[in-house]
Amino acid sequence: MKEDPPLREEGKDGEVKSLKKAYQTSAITCAGMMASLFIYAILVEVIKVQHRPFAGFASFPEIEILRYIFYGLAVFQLWVMRVLQRSLLKKAPTDDLQALTVRLSTSAIVIYALCETPAIYGLVLFLLAGLYKDFYILLAYSLGLLLFHFPRYSRWEEWIGEGTRLTG
Repeated sequence: MKEDPPLREEGKDGEVKSLKKAYQTSAITCAGMMASLFIYAILVEVIKVQHRPFAGFASFPEIEILRYIFYGLAVFQLWVMRVLQRSLLKKAPTDDLQALTVRLSTSAIVIYALCETPAIYGLVLFLLAGLYKDFYILLAYSLGLLLFHFPRYSRWEEWIGEGTRLTG
């Protein structure tokens, strides 16, 4: 196993603060995306009540095919997220703490966006055909993905390879 390059010692406190700030921004972003899921649910309930019985805004005869496609994409996304995360978090020998922090932040935002897409698929199914059960299934799946990928500072430290030195 290859050892991580040593990080610069000078300005370490500033770099640690930068990592913590990036982590906090990432956590707030993830929480905001979770909140958006609840906004989608409120939207669905408002539409259901205002347009009772709601059968969708569009007549879409191939809705069953679209359902299978969306569920398939939601499952396939697990693999895509894993591959993308590995790619985005690939370390270079010249990376310093700032570069690693940028990699973590970028990777986190991309993964959060992918975690939210199953709920959007469900929202589309609901808006097209009134399939609210599918919406809630895909919403729960998205929420589970976001909870699983919610950032943990200890993991960020561990990934950087400086878990014992970054305590400032």
